[in-house]
Amino acid sequence: MSALDGNSTTGLLEAGVAEFGGRAYGLEPLVLPPDPVRGSDDAHLTRRYAELLGPGAGPDAEPPRAPGALGPLKAADSEEELFWFRWITGHQLTFLLWRELGRRAAEAVAPAPPDEVAAVTRLVRGYSAMLLYTASCTRDVYHRIVRPSMALHHPAFSGAWARDYGPVRALLRGRLPAAWSDGADALLEECALNEVVHEGIATKLVPDAPSLLQTAAGNGRTLPRDVRAVLFDTYFLTLRAPCSPTEVAAQLLRRIRAVREDLAVNDLYPAGTSSRAEKPDTLRTGRVVGIERAVPRLLASIARDSVRRTAPEAPAPTRAFEHPLEGSGSHGA
Repeated sequence: MSALDGNSTTGLLEAGVAEFGGRAYGLEPLVLPPDPVRGSDDAHLTRRYAELLGPGAGPDAEPPRAPGALGPLKAADSEEELFWFRWITGHQLTFLLWRELGRRAAEAVAPAPPDEVAAVTRLVRGYSAMLLYTASCTRDVYHRIVRPSMALHHPAFSGAWARDYGPVRALLRGRLPAAWSDGADALLEECALNEVVHEGIATKLVPDAPSLLQTAAGNGRTLPRDVRAVLFDTYFLTLRAPCSPTEVAAQLLRRIRAVREDLAVNDLYPAGTSSRAEKPDTLRTGRVVGIERAVPRLLASIARDSVRRTAPEAPAPTRAFEHPLEGSGSHGA
């Protein structure tokens, strides 16, 4: 029996709601367990998300278009509707990618399987893709809608409060597990490119403004880090509660399906908006543009990497896995 029963959030949604969020460009809550979980090989996922996980599809194959993830296939009614969907859903997908990256790092043992480092490299590139996706909003929408909403949630709202970034912060800065020494050069290059994308996003959205955290410095007492982590989660509709590996995987796949559907309809930089023209030079290089063009294919590859078709023969290695809450996470401020 599938772990997506009627008691799970995803099970309830899949039972009665065909499209993501129940409407075009709707939002869904993300439920993440307090501890890392292994990948899932539940047959339900293979059937439900066949367009992402179909047999015989290689990591570079272009999957068919997702069937109606966002309801009727139409453009968004407004820039605000589209970019708010991207801001929340793209961050949720980022949290899932961080968790999968952290899980793989925590379980890394030598010799690493041949495809392990390649899968990790795709996860880092997927994070870069989500930075570009969430920050595809126009500067006007960011300063008129997104930034004020974060400031109202908390004046010092910061990506440094992201709970899931801590376990991967060192990795993204180039400190890799020894088990990944084979293929480390490509992974290190991907981490360096991620930093370039991150800095480019900041230049695009807030070229002349300090972060909310810097603006609010000295204004009020600093909240305990656990409280800051909860505030960050609640802004992005994220809850922490026990849930199965299958439900975590299904939530990843639902968001990948919805993002791919959005891009198929609207493109990364929708026609008629100023977003593409606002890109700084650092986001116009061939390497960054290559990420932008490959987002749907990249996400489908990550989906196949993250959902295990074959149950592992041995239990996962038991090693400490900490959840530090500090870090300079997503570009949420």
